[in-house]
Amino acid sequence: MQAIFILLLFQLAGEVVVRSSHLPLSGGIMGMILLFVFLLVHGRVPESLSFFSSKFLQHLALYLLPVSAGVITLVPLFKKEGILIMVVMVLSTVIPLVVCAWCLDKLLSKKRLG
Repeated sequence: MQAIFILLLFQLAGEVVVRSSHLPLSGGIMGMILLFVFLLVHGRVPESLSFFSSKFLQHLALYLLPVSAGVITLVPLFKKEGILIMVVMVLSTVIPLVVCAWCLDKLLSKKRLG
């Protein structure tokens, strides 16, 4: 229960930051950034958050199912803008993946050296 509270607290903080500063981001994204900064400063992941996150991620596909079903209603949009949408989807997946892999490589190489 504590882990859910932590996640909701950071999502709320992200919403507050975005709305008060008029940033062009979603509150959820800002909440994840704030959570990441918190974890960096804290130096470790709290036990409850670690346990909950591992269980939550095992069922991530189920959380995306409603979104996938909703896409079916957008067939006319896909006929008109499908190629552009696919390019954006691929880039928005590949770029963060490459950045995360690069960061992980840097962190692991630093850990091996130190």
